[in-house]
Amino acid sequence: MRADNTHHLTEAARRRAQTTRRRAVAALRRMDTSGLPVTIDALAREARVSRSWIYSQPDLRAEAARLRDRRNGLTIPPQLTA
Repeated sequence: MRADNTHHLTEAARRRAQTTRRRAVAALRRMDTSGLPVTIDALAREARVSRSWIYSQPDLRAEAARLRDRRNGLTIPPQLTA
């Protein structure tokens, strides 16, 4: 019987996920700091990740929308935030 080495695959996947997330967060910060337009497409290109991956990350999508709305001068009425 062969040894179960799946823990190596699991660990590699975890590291890839962390690296991808760090790239996306750093890209959001750079875009915000430099005044670049924050769209999902632009974020994906800047972070070198797929748009579908960003869409699967609710917190990153929300932050991109917040930055975009802030830059466009949009505010969310208080009754919609509760």
